[in-house]
Amino acid sequence: MLLKYICATVLAIHGATALPPSPVEVAAAVPTLINGWYFIRAVAAPNYHKYLQSKPTASSSTAYLDAAEGAGQFNIIDGQLVYYTGSSELYLHVEQPTDLTQRKLQTWFEAGKNAYGTFAFQGDAVTWSVSEITRPNTAAWFVCEDQELFINTGAYGYQTPAGCADQTIHSYGGSTPDV
Repeated sequence: MLLKYICATVLAIHGATALPPSPVEVAAAVPTLINGWYFIRAVAAPNYHKYLQSKPTASSSTAYLDAAEGAGQFNIIDGQLVYYTGSSELYLHVEQPTDLTQRKLQTWFEAGKNAYGTFAFQGDAVTWSVSEITRPNTAAWFVCEDQELFINTGAYGYQTPAGCADQTIHSYGGSTPDV
């Protein structure tokens, strides 16, 4: 407060009548897409334009669908969903359940290749399949507590577990993630 008073006094002495405007908040930086890679995002509520990522960014961790500032860059290569980190590659892994009727399978990123199931693009939709689980929609995912991403092994929009939202996720080739 004292600083504002001093500034106002100095400005008044020099003939100015108002303080300069307050600094504008700067938006958080978003990543720029590398050629040959894609952002992966949801395109429907409640996770519209939330992006696939790890936390912290570009590290081995649980898979999340969250804000554009943390968006990772991905491609599907030889059935693997690959995360380009700039210095290395991480792979999206899928939980191999003991109960094959389990509706929600965990996903996470780590350095070694995924050994359970195959990823593919169907148009721009990201799909996952494995021979021992018949999925009505291979593009069905869940976003649950804390924005964690899971495979939905059941029908999209049917018997969704509490605390989860049904989603499909899609590649996006814009130079930066839309917010």
